[in-house]
Amino acid sequence: MPKSPSVSCVETGAPSPRRLNGAEAVVIIVIVTAAAVLVAIAGMSVPVMLQLLVGAGLTAVLVVGLATGAPAARGLRTALRALLTPAA
Repeated sequence: MPKSPSVSCVETGAPSPRRLNGAEAVVIIVIVTAAAVLVAIAGMSVPVMLQLLVGAGLTAVLVVGLATGAPAARGLRTALRALLTPAA
């Protein structure tokens, strides 16, 4: 019996969003856990913790941008877009 051609409901041409791999997920979990421990046990206030996380995130974006050789304007534009885009 001949097989019918496969039909896809996914539109081709648009790349699918990349999912986190295991290492990236572990890093995120460790950062969130460390932040929770500093707030709960060390008595650090939530606004100070958020400032610390934002500063670390911006530093990471700049370091990765410099390490990959991305032009400064494009890297900063990408960082701003990432910060200003609402979470899905």
